[in-house]
Amino acid sequence: MAKKTIHHMDFDSLMAVNREVVLLTSEPHEFSAADGKKLKELLAEAEERASNEGPEEAISDKAAFLIFKLASGQHFKNGNKRTALVAGLVFLRKNGHGIDISHPDLVSAVDRVGVAAANLDDLYEVIERLVTKSAPERKAWEGAIKQAVEANRKFLIEAGS
Repeated sequence: MAKKTIHHMDFDSLMAVNREVVLLTSEPHEFSAADGKKLKELLAEAEERASNEGPEEAISDKAAFLIFKLASGQHFKNGNKRTALVAGLVFLRKNGHGIDISHPDLVSAVDRVGVAAANLDDLYEVIERLVTKSAPERKAWEGAIKQAVEANRKFLIEAGS
């Protein structure tokens, strides 16, 4: 049996997530060079995370880590928590899983992460409970991002207000 490959988000795809998310509310897509460097490090760390686990076990862990670091890091001028939710959703979809990013438990956990009132374990527990199995997303990252944003358009606009 072939080993399952985990599809990791790259820097350009993460930038596309933030660009799409803030475009919904006419906010600028901005980040500093220092934050760009931190984001690249964050993505590399997410890729290495849970490398001793099997792919199925590692996916929720990697998604929680990605969402946690993006929501708590304030790397972008606008839309950090929304970017975290969409990046997590797209990562999960590309790897054959899904999550409702508008679920009140997830939104609350990400809000608490954003103000340092929840830790990675708290977020992981919510994600592990809410994540579902689905068919892997076969679209390229850009197409998967656009679809995830469009499917959650109303929620993302309201969350940005």
